[in-house]
Amino acid sequence: MPCVPGGLKVEVKQTTPATMSRVLVFHVDDGKFCLHADWVEAIYPRREVVLHTLKAADGSAQQFLIHRGQPAWVVDLRQAFGLDDVLGVAERPAFAVVRSGSALLALRVDEFTGVRELDLAERSPVAAALLRDGGHPVGHLVEIDGAVHVLLDPNRILSNTLRDALDPLLEEALAFRDRQARLDRLVPELRKQCTAAGLRTYARLAKRNGLTRAAAAARTVLKALEEVHGLNGGVQGSLGSEQFLRDLLELAAAGQSGTVQVESPKGKASVIFRSGALIDAECADQRGAEALKEILALREGTYSFQPGDTAGHLRRIADSPAWVLTEIVQQLTDERRVKHLRETR
Repeated sequence: MPCVPGGLKVEVKQTTPATMSRVLVFHVDDGKFCLHADWVEAIYPRREVVLHTLKAADGSAQQFLIHRGQPAWVVDLRQAFGLDDVLGVAERPAFAVVRSGSALLALRVDEFTGVRELDLAERSPVAAALLRDGGHPVGHLVEIDGAVHVLLDPNRILSNTLRDALDPLLEEALAFRDRQARLDRLVPELRKQCTAAGLRTYARLAKRNGLTRAAAAARTVLKALEEVHGLNGGVQGSLGSEQFLRDLLELAAAGQSGTVQVESPKGKASVIFRSGALIDAECADQRGAEALKEILALREGTYSFQPGDTAGHLRRIADSPAWVLTEIVQQLTDERRVKHLRETR
């Protein structure tokens, strides 16, 4: 059964006899497993989920994803069965979100092979050899499509030791969720009007949620924004300096219309303002935000502002000036980091 984008809730209709059970069948490494379908809340492709990380008291990292507003602990069966020290940690293409007691688990899965009906009366399941605290098996051996599978008990997947290690992190994971929800509400506001107070809140929340480069970019623009005190004479200077960023914000704050003419060894470029809105940029064959990024990446050259009527110019940049600059500063930081990592390999 292919992974379904956006999370698939497995609906189970209670129309089969009590001895029949509908199970979701999947593979992890060479192991064949299944779970009662009504225990599975969703299936997610790896590429469609964002994983977050918390640090436990012992310094270890624990990943989780947010499923319908609740944290789900990312668990690999290698880890749950104590094999990660031997086999290591593997990336897998999908997750099955499973209810385990009061917690949610996001099990890493290699492949889903479908939903099957299991007749528990035809052949009694045999307890698996791996036992949990109190001598309870992690599941039972059943036959599906002629092969032995482990029918997992979600409440026995985690050992008490592992569950005790995760419990203290739940409050922090919920706090992370709440901060992320605030960020999700804040960003559309910043796109429309990016104030110093809003950008300061964004930087604080982003830093606490581990978005360090986003927070650093916001602080860079915030510093320039707080130094805006009104235009005093012409706007001109050298590229590659903090003054250029500050002057762009000065023009926005002053409600200026006109064009920032840029000259560099790579040629001419321009940034267009209309009544304080940064509406477009042109650099070589680039237009809009991509062109603005190319201009901000320049380290040599000069710029000067020429007031003028830009009412007829096409608007390609819709976001507020401070926010689009924040996004570009982060993108440039990310690109430089990737370049540095490649050069140091």
